Amino acid sequence: MDDLVITGLLALIGVCLALFLILFAIFSAGRLMYTLVAAGDYGRVLIGTVIILAAVSLYLTIGFWLRKTDRI
Repeated sequence: MDDLVITGLLALIGVCLALFLILFAIFSAGRLMYTLVAAGDYGRVLIGTVIILAAVSLYLTIGFWLRKTDRI
């Protein structure tokens, strides 16, 4: 029983750490976009937006493909 508690605690710590890293990455990207807009560098804002949209669409495409092939 103690091994199960330790494993669960380590998994919970890992999930919290991953969530913190993801939130930090989102915050950093948002701060960078805001700084670029404030500086008037709309070319890099457009490139950043395209990269973010491409990543999201790739993530959704992989999810739809996995669901269609009954892997999830």
